Amino acid sequence: MKPFFQFRSAELVDNCQTDVRAQTGLLQADTIWHGADGGELVFTDYLMDGLQMTHMAGHLDRSLRVELAVEQPWVAFYYQLQGDMASRRCALRPLHVGVGHQNVMGDEAPVNTYTFRGQQAHFSSFCLHLTPNLFTDMVANNLEWVSMHEKHLGRGEPFVMLPPGTDISLKQRMIIQQIVQCPYTGTLKKAFLEARIMDLFVEQQAELGRLVPRLSARERDLLFRIRDFLDCHYAEPPSLLELARLFGTNDFKLKKGFRQLFGTTVFGYIAEQRLRVAEQLLTLTDQSIQEIAESVGFTNPAHFTTAFRRKFGATPSQIRRLPQKHRYTKVSVDAWLKRAKEPLPTA
Repeated sequence: MKPFFQFRSAELVDNCQTDVRAQTGLLQADTIWHGADGGELVFTDYLMDGLQMTHMAGHLDRSLRVELAVEQPWVAFYYQLQGDMASRRCALRPLHVGVGHQNVMGDEAPVNTYTFRGQQAHFSSFCLHLTPNLFTDMVANNLEWVSMHEKHLGRGEPFVMLPPGTDISLKQRMIIQQIVQCPYTGTLKKAFLEARIMDLFVEQQAELGRLVPRLSARERDLLFRIRDFLDCHYAEPPSLLELARLFGTNDFKLKKGFRQLFGTTVFGYIAEQRLRVAEQLLTLTDQSIQEIAESVGFTNPAHFTTAFRRKFGATPSQIRRLPQKHRYTKVSVDAWLKRAKEPLPTA
C-alpha cells in the first residue's frame, strides 16, 4: 500500500507526530500538526490497495502552505467541508475549492503546493485519491460512467472536471461523515470503509451525471475523430472554420462540443499537444531546441520557451541538461514527425 504523497514543507515535517496502525489490507496513519502560532490540524489517512482517504480537521489562525512530494499519479475526489483550499498549479492550472464545494481532478506532477485557510479559523476537508488504473476499473463496467470519463481514461493527462463553486450534495456529506466517524475496528472496519467508499464513488458519478452536459454518441464520435486528427496535424493545423468544414459540422458546434468533451478549446488542445511532443523530443533526441520548436509549429523561439516554461515549470534548455538514459538521433524520429507535416486530407 503505497501513499500518494509525502509532506515536503519544513513547517509540517518538523512539527508533526504520526501514529501508524496496520492490519490486513488496511493501513491507518494519524498525524497531528501543531503550528508555531497555535494552529492545529489532525490528518487521518486510510490506505488500501490503489487508494488513500485523507480527512483533515482542526483550526488555522493563518494560511498554511503545504508542499507535497507526489509518489504516484492520481485521480482525486476533493470535498471542502470548512475553510478553503487553493493551488496555483494543480493539474497544470490554478485551482480553488471554497467552503461547501467539491471537485474531481487528476494529475501526475511530482510536486504539488496547496494553501489551506480556515473559516473563522475552522478547517475541514476530505479527499479520496485513486490510482488511474483503479479509477478506470471502477468506471469500466458502466457505460454511462464511461461516457462521462472517456476523455480522461488512459490518456495520462491532468484534468479538472467541475466548474468552481460546485456544491457538495447532502448525500455526499452523510457518506463522508460515516467514514470519518467509523465505529468499527479490525476486519469489520475495512469492510465498512470499502462499502462507504463505493457508496461515495457511486454518488459522485450520479452528481457528475447531473452536472456534466451530455453529448450524443454521434457527436462524441465526431469529436474524437477531430481530436485524433489534431494529434497528427498539430504542427500546421487548419483554421477553425476549415476544420469544421472538413468534418461536416460548423464552427459553433465544434467550439462548444470540443470544450464540453475535452475541457479545453481546439487551439488550447493544439498548444498542449505541441508542448507534449516538444518535451518528448527534448527528452529522447539530440535535435536542437530551435529544430524542435519549428517541428512542432512554433515560429518564434521566445514564444516557445515562454509557453514551455509555463507548462512544465522549466525552460527547454533546463530539460535538455537533465541526464537521460536513452536518446535517439534525428533520423530515427523523422518518421514520427512526418505525420504532423502531412497535407490535410481533402473533404
